[in-house]
Amino acid sequence: MSKLKLRQEFRRSRPSGTIVELTNTRRTGATQVSATDFLEITYPSADALKVIEAARPEGDRPLVVIGERGQGKSHLLAMLHHALTDPAATYKWLHTWADRLDRPELAKLQLRKNMHVISESLHRHNYKHLWDILFERHPHGREVRGMWTGLGDTQTDVPSYEHLLKLFSHTPTALILDEFQTWFDGLADTRRNPKRIWAFNTIQLLSEISKTHPELLVLVLSVRNGRTDAFQQVQRVAPILIDFKGPTAQSDRQRLLLHRLFENRMQVTNLQIEMLNETHVTEFLRLKQITPSEHDRVRQDFVQSWPYAPHLLQLLEDQVLIATHAQETRDLIRILVALFKNIKDQYLITAADFGIDNDDNGILALLDSVSNEHHSKLRERAQRNLTAVREAVHEPSSLVPHLSEIVAALWLRSIAVGNTAGAMPEDLQVDITHDHAIDDNGFKVELTTLVDNSFNIHHDGPRLIFRNEENPQAKLMASARNDKLFTDQSDLEQLEKEIKYAVSGQEDTSKGFKVIVLRSDWNTDPWISVADSDQPQVWDERIPILILPSMPKSISETLGVWIKTHLQTKRNCVRFLIPRTGGSDIFRDSEVLTLARAVVLAERWQTDQSEYARYARIYKREIQKTLTSYFDRYAILDIWNYQDPTKCSFHVEYHRTTGQQILDKIENHIFSNLFVREDFEAIVDLAAKSHHNLGDLLKELREPRSDGSRCIPWLGETKLKDEIIRLCARGRIAIDIRGIELLQARAGEDKENAWKRMRGKLGTGRHLDQTQLLPPQSVPEAGNIATHGSAEPTVLPEQSTTPSTSSILSARSPTVTPFSTALPSADSSESLPDEEATEQPAKNIFARSPELEPYMSERTSPLNLIAEVESWGVGRRTQLREVSLGIAELTGAQLNELLKALPDGITYKLNINKEKS
Repeated sequence: MSKLKLRQEFRRSRPSGTIVELTNTRRTGATQVSATDFLEITYPSADALKVIEAARPEGDRPLVVIGERGQGKSHLLAMLHHALTDPAATYKWLHTWADRLDRPELAKLQLRKNMHVISESLHRHNYKHLWDILFERHPHGREVRGMWTGLGDTQTDVPSYEHLLKLFSHTPTALILDEFQTWFDGLADTRRNPKRIWAFNTIQLLSEISKTHPELLVLVLSVRNGRTDAFQQVQRVAPILIDFKGPTAQSDRQRLLLHRLFENRMQVTNLQIEMLNETHVTEFLRLKQITPSEHDRVRQDFVQSWPYAPHLLQLLEDQVLIATHAQETRDLIRILVALFKNIKDQYLITAADFGIDNDDNGILALLDSVSNEHHSKLRERAQRNLTAVREAVHEPSSLVPHLSEIVAALWLRSIAVGNTAGAMPEDLQVDITHDHAIDDNGFKVELTTLVDNSFNIHHDGPRLIFRNEENPQAKLMASARNDKLFTDQSDLEQLEKEIKYAVSGQEDTSKGFKVIVLRSDWNTDPWISVADSDQPQVWDERIPILILPSMPKSISETLGVWIKTHLQTKRNCVRFLIPRTGGSDIFRDSEVLTLARAVVLAERWQTDQSEYARYARIYKREIQKTLTSYFDRYAILDIWNYQDPTKCSFHVEYHRTTGQQILDKIENHIFSNLFVREDFEAIVDLAAKSHHNLGDLLKELREPRSDGSRCIPWLGETKLKDEIIRLCARGRIAIDIRGIELLQARAGEDKENAWKRMRGKLGTGRHLDQTQLLPPQSVPEAGNIATHGSAEPTVLPEQSTTPSTSSILSARSPTVTPFSTALPSADSSESLPDEEATEQPAKNIFARSPELEPYMSERTSPLNLIAEVESWGVGRRTQLREVSLGIAELTGAQLNELLKALPDGITYKLNINKEKS
């Protein structure tokens, strides 16, 4: 048996064949295609045959097709158009159906010939007045218009009866006007242009001519109802009414639908259909307890409605299409097309095939478009009940294998109005029966499980029905799944709070860390959703912990590029907390997000209803169960590569703990396993030999090493200062605290005692820039530096200041006077001029002249200069010589701002060329 095929127009993702237009600009309208093609999709229903009979040669009355949108009025008018313009094709169509239906009387119907047919959809507003249609499209229209307009002052407001009669006497005409009521109801009368009155008078004249001279004019109108004034005027001449309400209307509509949908259904024999339906029909007869005398009739009903069950079509017509906005046959076609596309096997389609839990099939969205408030609410309840059962039942695929089908069938049966709403258990069992019978006991267990775990299924006597009543928890979870309630992103904000709490607890328990949760756009625009207090430019001394919502595909490559792109300073300070392998984006995890939404709503509603406070606590605990173990690894920068950040290297380590112990465990692991003390001590020793201040050293440690060396993990300012003091206590370095106190290990002093004596004295902020690191041998045992407890502090010589990479300005080398006995005497400078004596730096007789590497850039912006300087390998401690900054031109105001921005502690030389005024 060949498989059923939808007609071509219904195979597209968005079917276009449900709306019939007489004409359109694409030349694909119903009257613009051939009569053969259009009649191919037309079923000879009682209404269709009545239209043809009304236009027979001996017909003597106007024809009015009356019905609401979507019932097929335009289709009947288009069929009549082809019957009058192409009688030969219409006769062939009638003979074909006479044979198919074994109704020989169809072949005997007579059609009018030699009629000039004018068909127009008035709602398109192509013409200003009704007579314009006649004068422009009738062969004799131009002459009659001339007669009328040539009357001069005696010209009437509308063409007279005689003018219209001359028009139709010249060429008999069939005037087919679709959407007449839509057009007429939109007319308005003014003093100068009483359009509505003119239209009323014109249709009155046309209906009278159609009644008195039917051989000259066939008048056909379509209206939605009988409340239009112009239709009342036509009603005076007793028109033939086609209202889609005849005794065979329902069965005709069913046959019409099937013929309209499928191009090859007539090729499937009744025997083949009966074989496909056998299991379902047998179970239907048994479960519904149909008497044997009715079996043949029931089986025939199933054959005629195949591939749809007759009880499904009845449901759709009596329950779904009672909605206010439904367009009856038109929308029923769209629903049936979507249903057919959704099935996989060629079995009977029932209410259980709606797939209420699968939005991809488009059926639910379609039903929304034709449903009223009652439909929408019940569908929402059904979906949420379905989800609730799946969440509550362990292994739902085995315990409730037909869950989705039962819920879909019960929902469709519950949207009826009146006593027929809902379903008997046997109705639902029939609905889910396709190619094999369902065990009765198994179905009872499955249905009981569904009812026990749902919050909107009620018993109405023996019937089951979805209702709107909900308990508080059901209402909370239903609202939590409604995306429209969270357009303000309050759910994301709540989830962010829960993530922070899961890894760091209350704010005051993580003073050493700044925990920042990045959202789904973390790799493209990370800071857009971050609070102002957490932006990188305002980071304080706390260690930044950046929590990623999802795991990067290549951690080192991705994070290297991310740091270069999104961090301009403190690149060596951050730690990344990474989700477990296989975890989805936490901000797109529907289960976690729903819990966060439930917390938001519960806390919002608890003000008015205290019972929701309990649900807020419950769902917070549920979220924490997931989040405390969700982020199982951390990453920290190992090797930095500014020029090619994809080659950066990161340490990626499992912290092997959960919850609020994570941050401390990470820091302990970094200090114990990744912090190489020898590398740190070497940098501190070098800083001491170069007489660097402590502030510059800490700034340099916040940035990654640019020479390809392994980065020294940033432990936080407090811990690193402690490590520096411990070096001092061991005698590796000395520390001059702002010229007030010198910290240095004393001869024979135990390092622990020295540590206790020195700890806590380094200060913070700007004091660090005034604290100098020195080699211990540079400091005399007695001299100009005040030791601890000295009465008078001595002012230190000028401190060394290293220019930052963002201030590459003309500066000479800083003057550093070492603490040694090799200082020049006062007499050694007396022979020099005053200026030279002031500026000449002290010379170190042991120093070698450094090897210099020249670098030069093109003119560019300050931001590009900073990047280029960094690419040269210039760090905070890099010594520079003969630094100059070339500026082509600037104003006095710009020069003033530039001079104000120059760092203190360095002398500058300025040469300018000023334009003469």
